[in-house]
Amino acid sequence: MTSVVLPSQTRRFPGEDLPRAQEIVGRAVELVDARASYVESKGVDPTFAYPDANWACDAPNAFVRLFRRVARCDAEAIGQLRGFTQVFSGLNLYEMITGPSIVQQHLDHYTDDAILGTLKQNLPYVAAWKALVEHLPYRCIFTPPRRFGEIGHDIGGVIINHDTVAYQERINLLFEGGVIAWLDGLAAEKRELKILEIGGGYGALAFWFRNAFPGCSYTIVDLPECLLFSGLYLSLSRPDIRTGWGLEAVPFGLRFVPNYQADFLNESFDLIINTLSMSEMSISQVRHYVSLIKSVWTGRGGLFFEQNQDNRHMGLICAQDIFVEEFPNRCPLNLAAEGLRQGAANIWSVAPIGTQKCNAEPAKLAQGVAPVQHSRGANAITQCGEAESDPT
Repeated sequence: MTSVVLPSQTRRFPGEDLPRAQEIVGRAVELVDARASYVESKGVDPTFAYPDANWACDAPNAFVRLFRRVARCDAEAIGQLRGFTQVFSGLNLYEMITGPSIVQQHLDHYTDDAILGTLKQNLPYVAAWKALVEHLPYRCIFTPPRRFGEIGHDIGGVIINHDTVAYQERINLLFEGGVIAWLDGLAAEKRELKILEIGGGYGALAFWFRNAFPGCSYTIVDLPECLLFSGLYLSLSRPDIRTGWGLEAVPFGLRFVPNYQADFLNESFDLIINTLSMSEMSISQVRHYVSLIKSVWTGRGGLFFEQNQDNRHMGLICAQDIFVEEFPNRCPLNLAAEGLRQGAANIWSVAPIGTQKCNAEPAKLAQGVAPVQHSRGANAITQCGEAESDPT
């Protein structure tokens, strides 16, 4: 019988973590407070620098409220950080439900007994996870840290819940699309891989990458309020890795860069990542990021991996409408197993795409030979629309 993991088993943390967490909170709060003066003094476009669309401060998104809650830096916020991350994954972890739900300021009523009653709702994710990892090498299995109040079913030491499956799906896409093998080849040629994630959520994908590629430097560019969550999750779970805040390079480490400093991040990266959040941004913000990806960040041969949903039904955008206009090369990625299907996934590039999978059938949009047909107007990006019809 599969065992379960409950908050009492994962919410404890070493005493030295609290002062470390206070330092991280201080860094994040400082970046939030410095935003206005930085934007004005550096001439940064305010429509790019400030939260907008689904992340606007007046939108029905609780990230500012959760930022303030976690910034209190008490034992509950640090020990059960995952109970406060629903804005990033859509999962209310302790109720085991996805979609809109009440944002809790305290979690003490979620006792082990109360959570046991909800875990039957987790069983479909257990089945989905098993299908995803069946033929994967162990290195490619996402194993959440056994802390931060993580809960779910325990299979071979991996805590399974909706978010475990969501991040495993992204790793599968990278593996099956040849990206991981391509990165392994690069790693064999040079000492340092450089990866940039736009919108790092609470840090789960970065956690996996740093385990799978110990020789990589990982940079997260995000709203400074959101960097609090990924900063805590990654710095506390991997205290052995060097971390930095701002533009200064951290070779073989983790770096947290507020989005309003993105224009001054003048480096090239091997892989750029965005999952789900670009379709929650404004059109101008997405175009700004795409301009940086094309002109600076991908250098001569970097790739852009993204997985985004079509959010037009929510009054937002389908970011892939923009990507198809901007990138001449595209490789659509598909899953062998069911997963959650959290939006269409693609690799995009200015240069020819260099993974084995994509070399087999290159998709050159500029020449009009992409395997997916695109049309302008209300129904643009057929594949994006298909993702919408396959809800999580």
